[in-house]
Amino acid sequence: MAINDWWAADPAERYWMEITDRDDLGADLIAPTADGSGKPYWGYELITYVQPGDIVLHWHKSLAGEPGIIGWSQATGSYEDTDISWQARGTVGRATGSLAPRPAWRMPLVNYTPLANPVLISEVRAHETDLREELEELEGRHQGALYFPFQFSDKRELRAQQTYFVKFPRGALEHLGLDDLEDIAGPDVRPAESAAGKRGGSGYIADSAVRSAIEWRAINLATQAYTDLGYNVEYTGSREPYDLLVTDGSDVRRVEVKGSSGAADTIELTRGEVDNSRQATPTDLYVVDGIRWWREADGTVKADGGEVRWWTSWTPEEERLVATRFRYTLPPGGEA
Repeated sequence: MAINDWWAADPAERYWMEITDRDDLGADLIAPTADGSGKPYWGYELITYVQPGDIVLHWHKSLAGEPGIIGWSQATGSYEDTDISWQARGTVGRATGSLAPRPAWRMPLVNYTPLANPVLISEVRAHETDLREELEELEGRHQGALYFPFQFSDKRELRAQQTYFVKFPRGALEHLGLDDLEDIAGPDVRPAESAAGKRGGSGYIADSAVRSAIEWRAINLATQAYTDLGYNVEYTGSREPYDLLVTDGSDVRRVEVKGSSGAADTIELTRGEVDNSRQATPTDLYVVDGIRWWREADGTVKADGGEVRWWTSWTPEEERLVATRFRYTLPPGGEA
């Protein structure tokens, strides 16, 4: 079922909530693209509707001693396609022990800020009547699913939704004493052309500015690493099928540099890059993944961080290469 984006026409509705027990709050939003049965699931897909500048509240299950909202972050840039090692929480899922990578969406976050006074579950329950009225008011104005952050029941106490990601209505901020976030977080910075609706994703990052920022972050890290080792470093990526030529006396090496904002279990190689690695001059492979990126108010993209892995005198083994594209020469003739 398609997502009901009831908030799309109202720029004040720029709040969301992550429900988690992760220990790296504020790093990003990340979820598989489908549930365990392979079907779309709103509690995951909602992260693809987050816009740059939106505010994400973080509901943590244990960090403050009891469940509650303990901090907030701000979304930056566009979501991207990546992979995640994900295991179901249920008995069957835990029993399998499977952490195989699955396709996932990732939305980067910045400016994680812990709340001086976390809003714990006991306080949320004290405002149950107000929150029920907020839900009823929304149901009166909007048809379809609302993805409300809390569950109500006549048989058990109020609790957070049993999912990963939810929409947090602007009105609920006031009930929980969080309406000062509007002043703390600043104005809505979403570009007008993308202020509503789902942003486009990509198998690789479609935004050229983002790609460039990530690539140059990796190249700058590699340049510094080889400089620290005493090499003279020349950037060659604009004219050669490798990124750096590094020399230290008679030691001459070519360096292939790859950068990623996700966890890089695989990399894309061109035919030229593979052929270059098989030449007499040794080639090193320098990979940086987990690079953080964000978009400044003027639209420029910046990148930082990243985890480095490094292979010297590297040649890709045939059994690890998987063809993902082919060039096919059309035969003569063919019907007009």
